[in-house]
Amino acid sequence: MSDLADVLKISILGNESIHAGFHLVDYIFHTVLTTLPSTTYALITDTNLAKLYLPQLEEAFAKAAKDTGSKARFLVHQVAPGEGAKSRAVKAEIEDWLLSEKCTRDTVILAFGGGVIGDLTGFVAATL
Repeated sequence: MSDLADVLKISILGNESIHAGFHLVDYIFHTVLTTLPSTTYALITDTNLAKLYLPQLEEAFAKAAKDTGSKARFLVHQVAPGEGAKSRAVKAEIEDWLLSEKCTRDTVILAFGGGVIGDLTGFVAATL
């Protein structure tokens, strides 16, 4: 896991909910696994980012799971990049995928990407 000194924690309304820094992938997965225990973690990203980062993300999750003793599943769903992904059809596609993977109320849904991915994933997580 990244050295905690590399992480700047920003307090919003008395809660250190924003963590900023560089090279945080290991830190993020360790933090997610220890603070949001679940049987399943589902990551939503776009195909451009997946080409660049997916192996690193999968490796970091596996390492964090081993370090924390988690037996959770790590699922990944990719959507096309760009504003066109912000649609009812893509939302339904993600929801259908989550349901086909037998995701439940305890599933933690993670967004890896910018505004489109964050908006889309947040909406799916809030409404599924």
